[in-house]
Amino acid sequence: MGITLENEPSYKPLILVVDDNPEYLNGIKLTLEMEGFKVLTAHDGQQALDRLHALPIGQSKASPEAKRLPDLILADIMMPVMDGYDLYDRIRSHPYTNISLIFLTAKSGDEDVRLGKELGAEDYLSKLASTEDLLASVRGKLNRVGQQRAVMTEFHDNMGQSGNIGGIILLVVIILLIILAFYLGTLFS
Repeated sequence: MGITLENEPSYKPLILVVDDNPEYLNGIKLTLEMEGFKVLTAHDGQQALDRLHALPIGQSKASPEAKRLPDLILADIMMPVMDGYDLYDRIRSHPYTNISLIFLTAKSGDEDVRLGKELGAEDYLSKLASTEDLLASVRGKLNRVGQQRAVMTEFHDNMGQSGNIGGIILLVVIILLIILAFYLGTLFS
């Protein structure tokens, strides 16, 4: 599998998987690792938040690999201590707001799916979904993350070269394109 989000050929997207069922958690972890992803795990929403808070973001002595936030979070909804909905709310209220999240859960009723999408989760998959469907959703979200990073990198490069009104206009256009892409993705999913 060759998804790269950064310029480095050795870059592996980092996915945090959160589920209270150890067998399911290990199965998803193994599946994702076999596809070339780097995987962190947590057994409930609180442990996931603790893992995010423990990352040495911005510390110069930490290795570049250790400084990374996940590119994507896959989270169950029904978990002890903190459920997936609370995890999602807490992530969105912190600096981690740019991390994409997919609910992966046994709660697949129409109301559950609607609530997950209304909260703003990028996708909502049943635990009974095929491996191919799971991987297609993961790849799609990671490709979007990569595109957004490429746009932001280009913007930062352009702003460094010219801090004029053209840079501000470019920023506004980029933000509008990202909002439009998110809206269209939500509308057609």
